[in-house]
Amino acid sequence: MALSGFQSARIGIFDPNTENIQKDNIFNVDPKEKGSVVSATISNISPTITPIYGSDQEWKAGGKGVGAISVAFIANAIPLAVRQKILGMETFDGGIAGIGKKTQAPYCIFEMISHDAVDESITAHLALVKGTFHLTSVAPKTNTNTTVYDQDQLTFTATTRDSDGFAYFEALEDEKDFDTNKWETMIYGMPLTTIDGGSSSASNVNPTDSTDK
Repeated sequence: MALSGFQSARIGIFDPNTENIQKDNIFNVDPKEKGSVVSATISNISPTITPIYGSDQEWKAGGKGVGAISVAFIANAIPLAVRQKILGMETFDGGIAGIGKKTQAPYCIFEMISHDAVDESITAHLALVKGTFHLTSVAPKTNTNTTVYDQDQLTFTATTRDSDGFAYFEALEDEKDFDTNKWETMIYGMPLTTIDGGSSSASNVNPTDSTDK
């Protein structure tokens, strides 16, 4: 699928020890929510082809299933409370959050919303349906005669969903049988709310219900 641009991201957080997700645990990363995405490079969706040899010839091609999928995700800004929640950061009184030896990021869904390169009016959806986010780097830099911004840089490590063995889905909204509710049900297990310009978007909820420690 050839793409143009990166409009927004949508992230859903699974309930602990399940593959269920609640609507108030689905968050948008877009300008409406003071977020801004830059890029999401998905690698190794398919496995490396490793031929299997026998009797002095190739016996099978190998390469069944999915690869070791990861995403290098860069954003100008991810809303702070969302960032803390998807990284599994512990929060403390005084506006403090941390990552330590007991930190465990929750399983998430990571949906990327782009456009078809042939017809940019058509919305494209990509989704990895189970995985965890990890903080790649934090790199403040000095301002010069212009302001220098440190972008959010996360890595998403994907795995297959227990329920059906799938890891990755994609769709274009111009397909004659495309159905927003079916897409959202396939990805999130339920239809979500609101349709904005032909592209579905979940109501964002500020995850301020983190337990202070």
